[in-house]
Amino acid sequence: MSVSDPLLRELKGIVLELRTKNETVCDRTPTLLKLSKNLEEIFSKGLKNPGWFGKCGYWTWISKLTNISKQRNNPILSMVIDSVKESKKVFSSCGRGRLFIRSALVKKVLAVPVQLLAKDHQLAQEWYTNNSILGDEILSEIFQSLLFELTEVPFQLQVKNASFLDNTWDLAIYRKFEFVPCDDLGLHVQLVQGHLLVVSVEPGSVVEEDGKISLGDVLDELYKQPLKNNKISYAHNLLHKYRGLPVHMSVVKYQDREGNLYQPIIPLLGECGIDPLSLGGPSAWQDHAHTLNGNKKPPHAILEEDEDTEIPVHGSDGGALYEASYLGHAILGKDGRVQRIEDAVSLVVRSNKRKRRVKLDLREKEIYVSDLTDDTLVLQHAYTAISACGRRTDALTYIGYIAGETTCSLAKDFVCHVFEMQNDEEARLALCTMAQGFERTHLLL
Repeated sequence: MSVSDPLLRELKGIVLELRTKNETVCDRTPTLLKLSKNLEEIFSKGLKNPGWFGKCGYWTWISKLTNISKQRNNPILSMVIDSVKESKKVFSSCGRGRLFIRSALVKKVLAVPVQLLAKDHQLAQEWYTNNSILGDEILSEIFQSLLFELTEVPFQLQVKNASFLDNTWDLAIYRKFEFVPCDDLGLHVQLVQGHLLVVSVEPGSVVEEDGKISLGDVLDELYKQPLKNNKISYAHNLLHKYRGLPVHMSVVKYQDREGNLYQPIIPLLGECGIDPLSLGGPSAWQDHAHTLNGNKKPPHAILEEDEDTEIPVHGSDGGALYEASYLGHAILGKDGRVQRIEDAVSLVVRSNKRKRRVKLDLREKEIYVSDLTDDTLVLQHAYTAISACGRRTDALTYIGYIAGETTCSLAKDFVCHVFEMQNDEEARLALCTMAQGFERTHLLL
């Protein structure tokens, strides 16, 4: 294939790289940013000024495509276009165009609008100059072939992470939480440039525990409702409406995995009089990332974005079953912090007199431990009662989890239960499965 345009040459190299690696592309894939910017440049190159409203982005013609094209509509393309139109997280033509590219990559329909445009010469001439890629018949065909190649690459992008696409292609870490029903979340926010910025977190609150939500984070969704460009009273009304139910919240983190500040959040901090340098180093969840097994994240710190490589998939029954030895427990009193794991595991291992062979059943909403010989119940804890899990760095086969007598945010009596797994890898998988349970049901706002 002869590629004469530099943007197409760049795209060809990106596609070749992705096809060669044969890996799923997610938001943390380094090549994604380069690909996204390249596609935007191709769609924007040679775009005509349509008249009264000044220069419009490529999204303008794509958004009208299902109505103005003479070709038969692709239902998946129509669905993607409608979802972008209805999005309450992007408001500019640029932002909607970027959201469309991301959504179309996931749904594998990015080539469809290019194909429809190529078949409608009049429409192509209306929107693009002859020296553009989409306005040139040969270059458009080359572009289509590269996009068809791209459909062979699996994309798993967090499409809901869109609230800053109006400003940048760079995306922050996006986290989802489910929190216990409570009247006081211990969270203080301020509306800045349409975003609900966390300006303080009350010490000792459920929000503060493990640094799940930090000063500088942006609240993006509450009960799956976008918060961008809504008043603080809107969030209060949602909390009142669903009072007594678990709180579902999505958050844009203020730091990346290396501890660098997410650039679009810096101006928001400035408007609130918060010095970005005062936020210090990596947040709590990141500090834990080096405490177990070298630089590998411990299970309690695994991010949702890491689950595809770090966390095993549950079986059809929603559980993961392991054979293990139950060594006993250590009483921790009121202190159920993750920092107690190492000492508690060491204490139980040193004092253990008898191992009990058990089945460790990590179910969707609870941990169920039964005797391996007679199947009698040994332990049973819902994830909402579990405050932490982990293992020692010098004894990787020993794992433990800390559970309270009730929901962990209210519990006063914590106990660490310790198990010996068959090998290091099985211990890691078991802990990762527990961590996945935390993300589904652990209620920490």
